[in-house]
Amino acid sequence: MESKRIIRHIDRLLLDPNNYRFIDRPEYKHVPDSELGDSRVQLRTLNFLLGKNNDNISDLLSSFKTNGFLDIDQIQVKPVGDNYLVLEGNRRTATLKYLYEEFKKGNDVGKLAESDFKSVNLVNIENEDPVQHLVTMGLHHISGKKRWSAVNEAQLIDDLLHIHQRSENDICESLGIKKHALRRSMRSLGLIQQYKQSDYGDQFQSDMYSIFEAVVGNSTMKRWVDWNDNQYAALNERNIDRFFSWISETEDNEWNDEGRERPMKREPIITQYRQVKEVASFIFDEKALTRMEDSRSINEGYIFSDAVGEVKLRDSIDNLKSFTQVAYNFKDLINEVDVDELAKIRTKIDEIIPVAKDLISLNEKRAAIYFAEIGRQFTEININSYRKLHNIKISNIKQVNIFAGGNNKGKTSVLEAIYLLSQLNDITSFLELEKFRGKFLSEFHSKWIEKNFVNEIGIAGTFNGINTNIQIRKETTEENIERTGYLNTLVSDSEVENQYLSSYIHLFSNKEPQLHYSKTNILCTAAFTSPYRYNEVLLHSAHKTAIENKYFDKVIGFINEYLDPDIQKIDLVNDDGENRFRVTSWRHDKAVDLTTYGEGLQRVFEIALLLGYCRDGILCIDEIDSALHKSLLVNFTEFLQRTAAEFNVQVFISTHSKECIDAFVENEYPDNDLTAYSLTEEDGHIVCRFLAGTKLKQLVESINLDIR
Repeated sequence: MESKRIIRHIDRLLLDPNNYRFIDRPEYKHVPDSELGDSRVQLRTLNFLLGKNNDNISDLLSSFKTNGFLDIDQIQVKPVGDNYLVLEGNRRTATLKYLYEEFKKGNDVGKLAESDFKSVNLVNIENEDPVQHLVTMGLHHISGKKRWSAVNEAQLIDDLLHIHQRSENDICESLGIKKHALRRSMRSLGLIQQYKQSDYGDQFQSDMYSIFEAVVGNSTMKRWVDWNDNQYAALNERNIDRFFSWISETEDNEWNDEGRERPMKREPIITQYRQVKEVASFIFDEKALTRMEDSRSINEGYIFSDAVGEVKLRDSIDNLKSFTQVAYNFKDLINEVDVDELAKIRTKIDEIIPVAKDLISLNEKRAAIYFAEIGRQFTEININSYRKLHNIKISNIKQVNIFAGGNNKGKTSVLEAIYLLSQLNDITSFLELEKFRGKFLSEFHSKWIEKNFVNEIGIAGTFNGINTNIQIRKETTEENIERTGYLNTLVSDSEVENQYLSSYIHLFSNKEPQLHYSKTNILCTAAFTSPYRYNEVLLHSAHKTAIENKYFDKVIGFINEYLDPDIQKIDLVNDDGENRFRVTSWRHDKAVDLTTYGEGLQRVFEIALLLGYCRDGILCIDEIDSALHKSLLVNFTEFLQRTAAEFNVQVFISTHSKECIDAFVENEYPDNDLTAYSLTEEDGHIVCRFLAGTKLKQLVESINLDIR
């Protein structure tokens, strides 16, 4: 049945309290159909539409008084009992209601007559498809000239998607909008919903929409809040709550001179969408963020951050180039005093430039994780070629997987291969392993790679139910590059879910390597730890993660119970520009360096931190039993298995100790998700065989099996 035109008295019209104009208001609450005609509901809705001092209808008041009520735009209604609910035209209806009250008081209403209020032209759309009605409103208020606020537009799109189950393509075609605009609206609305549910939710205003839109549109901010595009939500609760405090008015307590406490309001730090980009430039610099929060000034945080240091460095280098050229042009005028000054300048420049220009420097990397959600990590791995390992198939992979074998049987290589597969085309991960194998403390030479990389690497597997593989090879590039000092090019290709990722790095003997990639992904967060390698940057990141996720107390708790009950805390402190772990203990008057304690305690501390760091990822632990007394192994292996299950960490362990294998069998944790592998050499080739956890326990108990 089609819609039809009708005429009704203005008093028969009910304003819509659930109109999309109102949903961005903090005080908005959905009104059920049974309460639509309630006089208090109608009065509140009328006041919403009129605004303070009638500001929201000032244009219509002027138009109606001057021109009368022109029936140009339809007022669309549907019956509700004896009255009619206004679905489209609420602002015009509210204006008529206000002017009708003025008319009854005898006040001036311009050209309007009593008939304009008693005979209002309406369109009854009770039989119209509700989806079509929403689309019609969208055309008026999203694509048309009479725009709603952005958050109201987003809510209508969300209703079409989730209440009426319309597809993205259908909505885009119906409303004449682009898909990227639709998804940006959904992301922004998702973040707004999180804000409304937070402690600051009552402060939401529709003009804040652009701030939320700026966050979900900034890749750095999305990474910081751990944004999930499938759930349309930020998953890092600590960081997102922190951000919400920056865009909100907060209240702290301060003490006056008389020692009395009084509340102090603090204005928002971020009030404009442009400021989100400014904060993103130093969002991973904790010192700068703290400075910004203490001063309530973005500029203070920026100045205090490394970002401003980088800008100053670039400006300084540009100025140096310019002024050097000027000095060169007038070099004939240089005197003895100038020579001395230039010599001092040259000394400083020599200190800036590395001694060897082919040094490879590895910084902490932040490649994006490929999967939005990770259920089960590796279920199968095939090491086709890695060092002395060839055609090694590893199946029956569980949560905790032990690789045992004698010296030089490839245990460490197996863990390295698994770690590399998890890192896809992030070629710096391979360089990092080479750095530790060569026992370089910081930078290392490109010639090391040229000399020691001999055979192509090929590794494949199934991760999170998806097939993936990587190949790393050395080749001579065909690119048009400067060939002076060129050694070779290291290429890393990977495939995951039929998506190809590639990166490569040109190596030179006379200058820094040149890294190239269009996109870098990793399968998951991963770490490789060995008693013979110390990764300071990784451990500091793991410490930060443990503090943020409130896991650090568990680490200290285990150390207190099984290693040293006197330790109170372990802090990461800056000591003359160097970050060090300092231990506060009941036995010492002041904090001491962690290295003053035994290797066993340091090893437990490192592995425990990395378990928390690798949540939903993998952790490779080389020679887990190194420096650990056998009396500690049973309790520590149980702690490892429980924590791995809690944080969904898949663990790969190497050992040559039968006592370590016994510890996993003897601890109180069930062995259903435990697998052990034996690496042996047969006919000159390394062979890998597995034993399930329950079978392993039976054999160890019955015949004291040593799988080494």
